[in-house]
Amino acid sequence: MTRTLKFVLIAATLIFTGCRGECGDSSPNSAQPVRVILDYLPNAVHAGLYQAEAAGYFRDEGLSVRIDAPTSSSDTLRLMAAGQANFGLVSLLDFISVRAKGEPLKIVMAIEQRPLGAVIALKKSRIERPRDLAGRLVGTTGVISDDAGVKWMIQHDGGDPSSVRLINIGFNTAQQIVAGNVDAAFGFWSQEGVQVSAREPATVMRLNDYGAPPYPELIVFAREDFLAKHPELTRKFLRAVARGYDDAVAKPDVVCAAMAARVEGETTTGLKPYLEAVTPVFRADSPAFGQINISILRDYLAWIKTIGVLDVHEDPTNFATNEYLPPIPGAQAAKQ
Repeated sequence: MTRTLKFVLIAATLIFTGCRGECGDSSPNSAQPVRVILDYLPNAVHAGLYQAEAAGYFRDEGLSVRIDAPTSSSDTLRLMAAGQANFGLVSLLDFISVRAKGEPLKIVMAIEQRPLGAVIALKKSRIERPRDLAGRLVGTTGVISDDAGVKWMIQHDGGDPSSVRLINIGFNTAQQIVAGNVDAAFGFWSQEGVQVSAREPATVMRLNDYGAPPYPELIVFAREDFLAKHPELTRKFLRAVARGYDDAVAKPDVVCAAMAARVEGETTTGLKPYLEAVTPVFRADSPAFGQINISILRDYLAWIKTIGVLDVHEDPTNFATNEYLPPIPGAQAAKQ
C-alpha cells in the first residue's frame, strides 16, 4: 500500500480525542494513561512501540499507552505543542525546525543511530555512486532537505551538484524508480530501498556514507513542562520502549507478528524485510538503545547549516537529554 493511500485511509478513520486535561494523570490504583503520536503511518521503524504494548512492557510499568498515527505530517508537532499528547516521534530535522521557533520541547530518546536518507537507483541505470548522477533525472519529495541531500552527496563524491536535474515526485519514490520515470530518487533505504530491491537489483547510496554525520533519523520528544512534572512516568515509558526495541533486534519474528496483529493491513511476512533492514541501526555503535549523542547533534547542526537547510545556534544540551533513559548496562560498575 502506498504512503498516500494509507494516509487517506487513516485520515478517514482516526479520531483524535486529546488528553482531556493533564496528560499522564490517573488515580492511584489505575494505570497511568499515556498518549504517543507517531511521526508517520505505522511501519517497521515503530515496531518496538507495538512490541512494548503486545508484550505487556507498558503494563509492567503501570502505564496504559495509546499509540496514534498522525493524519498529516504536521500533526505530531501540532498536537504536542498543544499539550494533547505526552510523547511524539518526529524526524530530527522537523524537531530542530520547531525548536528553533521557540517551542519548549526536548528530545528524550533516539529511535535509530543513523540517517535513513539515500539515493536509490536500478543497477541497470549504471549509477553506482552519487557523482554518476551528473545529467540524470533524480526524483525527490520536493522538500528542501531532500534536494540539499542529493546535491551534498554529489559534491562530497567529487561531482558537480549543478549538473543533476531534480524533479518533485511526491511520495511515489519506489514506483517511479521501478517504472523508469526517473534515473534515481531520494528516499529511505529502510523503506523505498527495500521496496525497489525486492523488484529489481538496485544500488542504494546512503547519506551517511557520503559525508553526512551519523545522526538519528527519528527521535522521541516531550514538552519541557511535562518532563518537569512527570519525570518518573517518562522513565517508565522509555524503559518499556527500550525493552520493545531490544526485542525487535533479538526476536524479529515475534515482534513482526505482534505489530501485524495491531496494525490494519500489515502482515508478519510483509513487515519482516523492513525490520531486518532497519534493526542494525536501532543501536549501531551506541552503548544502549535510545542514547542521544550530543556531539553528533552538534555535528548535525553544523552540517544542516553547511548544506543551506537551517542555521541554528542553540547548544544541543538545551534540547536533548539522556537523563530519563534506562541506565547503560555496566556503566555504574565502570564508575566504581
